[in-house]
Formats: sequence, structure tokens, C-alpha cells
Amino acid sequence: MENSTVRYTCVTCGACCKERLIPLTIAEAEKWLDRGDHVAIILEAFSYLTDPEISPEYIHNTSRAAIVNKDKGRLHIIAIFAANALKRCPNLQENNLCGIYEERPLVCRIYPMEINPFIELRKENKICPPESWGNGDILCSDGVANPPLRLLINESKQADVDDAAAKVAICESLGMSVASWKGDGLAVYFPGSEALLAAIQTRNSRQREDGYQWKVRTDNAGLREILLAAEIPLAPGESNAYIYQAL
Repeated sequence: MENSTVRYTCVTCGACCKERLIPLTIAEAEKWLDRGDHVAIILEAFSYLTDPEISPEYIHNTSRAAIVNKDKGRLHIIAIFAANALKRCPNLQENNLCGIYEERPLVCRIYPMEINPFIELRKENKICPPESWGNGDILCSDGVANPPLRLLINESKQADVDDAAAKVAICESLGMSVASWKGDGLAVYFPGSEALLAAIQTRNSRQREDGYQWKVRTDNAGLREILLAAEIPLAPGESNAYIYQAL
């Protein structure tokens, strides 16, 4: 942002708790499901076979991904477990206050700061009203988050790393095998809550399946040619298993 010091105060408008999917750690997803609420799963794929540049962003993404298709069509898969708040968060009360404030997810504690180190905090990209900005607590100075927020951001990043392989193993146990190509589209699954909760609760006793075959869904003809040339398996264009949205 232009100012070196960014101040922010929540005005309890509730906008950030509506029409979105809220990323969760595995532990947070388990609590969310245990409360009877729903969790979606977004699956993204990428590969050095098609993007050999080892950039800082690529390294960041590989740290939160699991390697699949090791013998042929090698891919990195990122599984994002996300609380379903596509209408509104089930914990948002009528007064626009959080009903689980002390147990709210990390991303909610961190908001409106960015977790992704490659995305700059810009108030015009946030849905908070203008009166949220310029007063209140200091969010960051010269782009660096205040110490409490920095601890939460680091905790979130570490959870992404620690959970990466387990999240993909959970998806495999539920029969998920198609991911979107990172930056090209979104493949979103809405698994049954009981099945997902059971898969999460047994994750420590289950290993990733050898030879499990992942595929990529894309409607981009040019990208399909690139992926085929790299021998990356492609999924059919239609499926009832997930919702696909091209970007």
C-alpha cells in the first residue's frame, strides 16, 4: 500500500464472512465439521515439467503441495480445505459478530492481512468499507505485519506445509483424483461431511496410495497440448464429482 503505516479497525459490517470459501488447517476443518458445518475442497495442480523456472513463488507453492504420479506425469497437488460460507458463514450472528470468535480460523484472525507473501496488501482489493481504514490498530509498517499478526501468518504458513501430504492423502481416500491447473481454473469438491470427518480422523493411520493416478482438468486448448506433451494425464471435460470454473 502507498502509506508506510497501515491502520485498520473492524467495523463489524460482516462482508468478509459472506460469499466465500474460508481456507482451513486440517485441525480447523475437523472442528468445523464437528460443529455440523460443511467443508469444501479445492484441488490445484502444477508441475516443473511445464514450468521449469525455479522462482521464489514456485518454491513457496511446492512447500504446500504433495508430489503425485511419481512414475509418469509427475504433479504437485495443493489441497485447500475451505469452510463453506458461499452464502454466509454459519457462525456469523445477526449482529454481524462471530459466534466462535475464540475458535475462529487462522485466516479470520489474520484478515485483512495477506498470507501469500507474493500478494501485496491493498485496501482497494478488500471488501471492507472505507471507514475501516486509517484508524485503529497498526496492521503493518513498510509492508511488514505487526508482531502478533506476523506470528499468526507464520503459523498459517507452517500449517500449510505440515498438512500438505495429509490433505492429499485424505482426498485420495475419498476418491478425488482430478485437480485444476493452478491459475487456469478451480476444481471444487463438496464431500459429505461425515465421510470427510471420518477420513480426517483416521489420517494418521493411513499412508498415501502407491500408484494413485491424478489427472488435470482444463478447458484451455493450448494448455491441454502442453500438458499432453509433458505426458500429464488429462480429465474429461464433464464430471459430476466436482464443480469446475475456468479463470
